[in-house]
Amino acid sequence: MTALRISRKASRLRAPSPKLVLAGCGIAALILAAAPLALDVGDLRLIIEILTVFAFAQTWNLLAGYAGLMSFGQHLFIGLGAYCLFVISNRTGANPFYLLPVAFLFSAGAAALISPMVFRLRHAYFAIGVWVLAEVARLYVSQEDWLGSTSGMALVATRDMDHTWVALANYWVAVALGVVCTAGFYLLLTSRLGLALVAVRDNESAAAASGIDVWWTRFYGFAIASGVCGLAGAAYYMSVFHLEPGAAFDANWVVVMLFIVIIGGVGTIEGPILGTAIYFLLRGWLAGTGNLYLMLLGAAAVATMLISPKGIWGAVRRRYGIEIFSARRLAD
Repeated sequence: MTALRISRKASRLRAPSPKLVLAGCGIAALILAAAPLALDVGDLRLIIEILTVFAFAQTWNLLAGYAGLMSFGQHLFIGLGAYCLFVISNRTGANPFYLLPVAFLFSAGAAALISPMVFRLRHAYFAIGVWVLAEVARLYVSQEDWLGSTSGMALVATRDMDHTWVALANYWVAVALGVVCTAGFYLLLTSRLGLALVAVRDNESAAAASGIDVWWTRFYGFAIASGVCGLAGAAYYMSVFHLEPGAAFDANWVVVMLFIVIIGGVGTIEGPILGTAIYFLLRGWLAGTGNLYLMLLGAAAVATMLISPKGIWGAVRRRYGIEIFSARRLAD
């Protein structure tokens, strides 16, 4: 009877076709790409921050919402990706924009290296284990002069570039990140790997019995999410031209990710989109309240969990039967 009710509920969900979803993402990307024609530098800087924070949240959502891996240490990969780009660019003089794929590979490679160790930990132990590694990385970088120590380092290569071109390039990189974390993750989740991730999240034993390699499925999900997180971290700090360990490896990044995903809805692509919008609106309204700002954000997150454990988008989907980025429909 329970399975029948779930099946009937799923059948009531209305979702557009994948082609229509991707076309909508393309139109949104074109509008964002053309925004510099109508907006000033300050507005573009805000959009860069919004899109990169959205990318951070979406990668955490991919881990927790789809792969079943709750991590409190994803700021590890933000810092690793940013430092990889800064160090290589400063030492070789290479254009930092060309090094963004290297930041992705470096962060994904770091995730691959620590996977055999952290995958031995489960649930809360895994979450705390990755956080401990992030703290170790922060302490190491803070003590190394060749990494700028506690004072950090500036991005030297951009000093001789045209500042207008650099600002526009940073903006378009952020737009590309937004597309990757929306359309790209949608395509990933409707692929065999994405469906395997969801199966492992829902029931490891059943997934293994059906022929899915649980360890490798989580490994790929962890590596991809961490690589994109590192890429977004490199893009964010490249846009501010300065990097220091206290900021790059700041645990507050994870707090922001958690708030956005919890408010919007974990396990949905729509949730972080909605959660990011709410976060920046609340930040703008409450920024002048000092410590009360953080308390109000926490209160909003707690209220959302009590009223709608699946977030605001989960309540909308349950009430109106709307699902835009639907992997379930393709899996049926």
